[in-house]
Amino acid sequence: MSELKFNLKKILVPTDFSELSLTALRYAASMAKHSEAEIILLHVMQPYEHEAILNKIIDFKGTLQKAIEEKLNDIKASNSDLLGVPVRVKITEGKIYESIEKIVSEEELDLIVMGTHGAGGLGNLEKYVLGTNAYRTVHVSGCPVITLREIKEKVAYENILLPLDMTKETKQKVDTAIKIAKVLGSAIHVISITSFMDEFRYNIKEIKNQLDEVAEKVSAAGVKVFTNMLRNDDVADTVIEYSQEINADLVIIMTREESKLNDMVVGSSARKVITESKVPVLSLRPKV
Repeated sequence: MSELKFNLKKILVPTDFSELSLTALRYAASMAKHSEAEIILLHVMQPYEHEAILNKIIDFKGTLQKAIEEKLNDIKASNSDLLGVPVRVKITEGKIYESIEKIVSEEELDLIVMGTHGAGGLGNLEKYVLGTNAYRTVHVSGCPVITLREIKEKVAYENILLPLDMTKETKQKVDTAIKIAKVLGSAIHVISITSFMDEFRYNIKEIKNQLDEVAEKVSAAGVKVFTNMLRNDDVADTVIEYSQEINADLVIIMTREESKLNDMVVGSSARKVITESKVPVLSLRPKV
């Protein structure tokens, strides 16, 4: 089950010390201050092919771990965005998404915030905060994940974009969006995107009714709401373009297995939204 809770208690931020991963930390710090959460700052060390040889000469792994710990603690101490935010440093070794999956179960995380690509880790050992790893993390973590490629200079939450389709699961996003909007003072932009094939599968009036029902629910919760119906066969591109058009600060999508037929924006298009959106993306998993 994946649902973003307020108040958040634990937020995980994987870092490879790239600028993007530090940006993710800044974003997480802002979320933490709205919910008094603790941040777990994670670095996953990558196996090094000559490690065994180097360990015969020096304690390579121990030296590297010490350097990483010092770097993480420097970030913790010198980052003004972290003032007043409890930060705990954690170092593991292996594949990032596998390490994250383990930490999710150990720590009972409420949220993960991570970049979708990076310039490599300490000593440029490995590029591991990549789109593939971010996407895998979304699918294996079972925990809400905010991914970002870039961010404005100032973290803002004025506009949330909520794309809908006709599946039951995507409607679960609405309550989460309302929770976030009420805490952060956001407006919600609800859109329905129809393709040529949708017009054969669904009654357009039915889609419009769904949009109106969601808008009524959001408005009744005291949140400013805007709606729009868009027609485009490339759902992911439409979400990405519209998010920039309305100056969105967050896009909320629902993810599930890509093997299902009716994946739309919440399935097969999710990878593209996650890895190409210039706006931070919150990915949720359906409740089971």
